[in-house]
Amino acid sequence: MPNCGGTTRGRLAAALAAALVAMACATAHPSPSAGIPSGPRLQIAYAIAMPDTIGHLYEIRLDVSGSLGDTLRLQMPVWSPGRYARMDFARNVRDESVLDGDGHALRFDRENGSLWRIYPGGASRVTVRYRVFADNLSGTFSVLDTAHANWNGASLFMYVVGHKPDSVSLAITPPNGWHIINGASTTPDQREFRFANYDEMIDTPTEVARHFDVDSFTVDNRLYRVVVHHNGPQNGYHEGFVQAVERIVRYENTVIAPPPLTMYTFLFNVGYDGSDGMEHLYSTQIQTRAPWTDSAAVMSTVEDAAHEYFHVWNVKRIRPLLLGPFDYSAERYEPSLWVAEGWTQYYGEIGLLRAGLVSKDAYYRTLGGVITANLETPGRKQVSARMESFLAPFWDGAATPMRVDGRGSFFSYYTKGEGLALMLDLDIRARTHNARSLDDVLRALKRLSWDAPNASYYLQGRGYTEDDVVRAASEAAGMDLTPWFDRYVGGVDDPPFAEALAGAGLRLESVAGPHGTDYAVAEDPNATPDQLRVRHGWLTGTAGP
Repeated sequence: MPNCGGTTRGRLAAALAAALVAMACATAHPSPSAGIPSGPRLQIAYAIAMPDTIGHLYEIRLDVSGSLGDTLRLQMPVWSPGRYARMDFARNVRDESVLDGDGHALRFDRENGSLWRIYPGGASRVTVRYRVFADNLSGTFSVLDTAHANWNGASLFMYVVGHKPDSVSLAITPPNGWHIINGASTTPDQREFRFANYDEMIDTPTEVARHFDVDSFTVDNRLYRVVVHHNGPQNGYHEGFVQAVERIVRYENTVIAPPPLTMYTFLFNVGYDGSDGMEHLYSTQIQTRAPWTDSAAVMSTVEDAAHEYFHVWNVKRIRPLLLGPFDYSAERYEPSLWVAEGWTQYYGEIGLLRAGLVSKDAYYRTLGGVITANLETPGRKQVSARMESFLAPFWDGAATPMRVDGRGSFFSYYTKGEGLALMLDLDIRARTHNARSLDDVLRALKRLSWDAPNASYYLQGRGYTEDDVVRAASEAAGMDLTPWFDRYVGGVDDPPFAEALAGAGLRLESVAGPHGTDYAVAEDPNATPDQLRVRHGWLTGTAGP
């Protein structure tokens, strides 16, 4: 496979290159046949160019053809999936113009800050042009500068109200000599794309740059690409990094099942001014400011990959009810992010151990920090796991124009969810003598939601409810866990970590820390054979006698 301007690695076999070129977008981006709204479709085509790298200005063109009616509404998203705070991307939109198919100017105005109204006047085609200022490399925003173009679609692309389910095309015009890659590209420097709907288009972050390295490997007959755009020399860390990502994929594919895709792409920007990670249907985008000058910086990027790849199932396919299909016109209040993000955090961190990338003692230290936060952070007593999730738009990257008591009134659904995931995993293993685990909860949740009849045009299945989570957990535990959820998910009681750890022959020890009490996890030398069985299964991610 050509390396898109970087260095081709010896691990790229010719067979993989042939497989990549042969793949079709329709295979990589399947769409369900059921749940599609009726009514006339429109032909919707987007084009993006980036001629002004100094001014950080993208040029967007949107062509809409068909039965347009008296008024055509265009909505700029006010938020982006994975970052739940209201962002109002429209504030960076400028220089709008609207023409009909004959090049005549059409009247338009704005219904609100993020919603445009166009009056076609009988025209069957309109062309909308606008520019977007973009100078933030992140998992939510977009950037255009002399180093690269990197975009997240919600921050750039309006959609036609009422026609989000319609298929769309995207044409990319890069600066001369720059290369293109994203999770949908099946040939090097592909410029033309077609997506089943708007949601999938904006869920495909794209990197355009003079050079980047591309490696690939196969796991479970799926092609994985690792794209690294590194600012400066990599000091020999690249090959080991790709191998670490492969080990993560191999482990995480065993938790639920290999994901329903033929190709997945990791996009890394390393050493640039941005720090974030974001999950997507067929890719993830991760940025870190720290260049790869030492192994610690590389390991931090590996940890990000472990978290984001687990989202390929947990949140992107096994998804909370409000997270697909999406309403981009207002922020959403979703009570299950402690599962979507917290459980992902748990599997990402213990996955490093189970993939053989960190030691058992290192993981125990990580776990001690998680438990300390869950037992000592003041905000944990003010807000439940459910309400932490529900209030994410207030805290997840949200602007704070007034002073807030974040530590005293809020606690992260990532950290609380990770603690509750640990509790459930250990409790289920102990109750079933290691026959079942949290893996079985996720598999049951998949059956209840992803494997259910299609509820909409978006992907397959449906989003899960809080009741679905309780049902899946109760099924795996072999008992009704409703009281447990009422107490620890809906309430603010501290989880009994010591009791849960004891089931795996582990002790929770308190020690004096610089800011109060800290906790550490240690092995009990007097653990019973059953406890040792549970501990071994938990540490290795296996179940059974």
